[in-house]
Amino acid sequence: MPSLLADARVARLFATYTASSFGSAVGSVAMAFVAYRESGSVVLTVLVLAGNTLPYVLVAPVSGRLMTSRDGRVPLAGSQVGKGAVLGVIAVLAGVGELTYGRLLVGSFVYGTLSALADPVWPRMNEAIAPPGRLPDVVALFQAGRGIAMVVGAFAGGVILTLLGEAWAFALDAATYVPVALVIAAAPHLDPVPRSPEGVLRTAMQSVAKTVVLRRAFLLVAVLNLAALPVVATLPAIADDIEPSGHVLGLLTGAYFAGAALVALSVVRLRRHFPYSHLLRWGFLVAGALLLVHVGLTNWRDPGYDAVVTAVITLLPIGLVVSMNSSLLQALVQLESRDAGEGGVMLLYMTVIALLAPIGGVLIGVAADTWSLWWALGGSGAVLVVLSLLLRTRFAVFDALDGPAAESRVRVAAREHWSAHLRHAVVADVHLPGS
Repeated sequence: MPSLLADARVARLFATYTASSFGSAVGSVAMAFVAYRESGSVVLTVLVLAGNTLPYVLVAPVSGRLMTSRDGRVPLAGSQVGKGAVLGVIAVLAGVGELTYGRLLVGSFVYGTLSALADPVWPRMNEAIAPPGRLPDVVALFQAGRGIAMVVGAFAGGVILTLLGEAWAFALDAATYVPVALVIAAAPHLDPVPRSPEGVLRTAMQSVAKTVVLRRAFLLVAVLNLAALPVVATLPAIADDIEPSGHVLGLLTGAYFAGAALVALSVVRLRRHFPYSHLLRWGFLVAGALLLVHVGLTNWRDPGYDAVVTAVITLLPIGLVVSMNSSLLQALVQLESRDAGEGGVMLLYMTVIALLAPIGGVLIGVAADTWSLWWALGGSGAVLVVLSLLLRTRFAVFDALDGPAAESRVRVAAREHWSAHLRHAVVADVHLPGS
């Protein structure tokens, strides 16, 4: 079977998309660093970062109309150009010393809105360029490229911040949108999609309400997004507590997502030996315990090099376990909703995440600003431990979904879902081709 990269259309989009993902990771570290530096508040930092998720809920109707009314390349390429322009303005403001918290907040929400308007078109772009019978391979290729670019970009972002400053980090991110926009514009025509029937979300909510597996899965999704995923939004504050420099934030962010990137290998192997109930129960318990260990070791460490090493070592497994829980829950929701309108249920699933992740970030931010960062993180860990023990008998319902189809869904979800962490934690490029 010939290499996918031998296809010119696939190779061009892969190269520019991966470069854009790298730039987005660099820019995201800069965004988080500047937001916390200018505000000194975890809550206000979370509000900037929420600009990348909340617009998805607000502009969903407009996004749907764009998909059903015009060639999909128009909103997709236009979104890339628009996001590059927004980041270019932010880079200029940073360069002349006029990048205030308020301007950063506005830029974040404009960026997130542009992403939300066009990102639903990305899966259709993959279909348009994929050789016959190779769509799954194209999806996996793009996800692998994005994953590597995100981890490397997070580390590089910290170095660029320290050596060159945030203006150069934002400028690099902005420049990477131009090539991908040009490649999208030259891609095959994307016909408008047929209009969907009304009431999709309402039907999905009814399906969740009457299905035990979906109700419990959505409960766990809520817990994870309120207590675990928002922890990533505290990385700027953790880095500032250790050493207020960009390279430390880059190291911590890269460590967390390097751990998360291992989820595809870990989940598939664990699923061969353990049922869903065991993996989720222990996943939530271990995630909470690791957060408590992270708080204990990082809070009472010696300053300097020891503190950075301690934080990196503890963030690696936290990223892995939290991402494992996320990918398992996504697979469970997909499996149980096959006969209940999977598209609508998955739309509801992503809407819940888009709403709850910022709320969780604000809650942990309020706790950090009111008491201390370490009390807030310890509280999140304690919540996960207690709930995993209280709900230990409720996990068994998921074992009914075991089977060959489950293996396939888990494998796909594990590849896809870890990269979503970055867009909840920092303002990064949100599109996930094929997801």
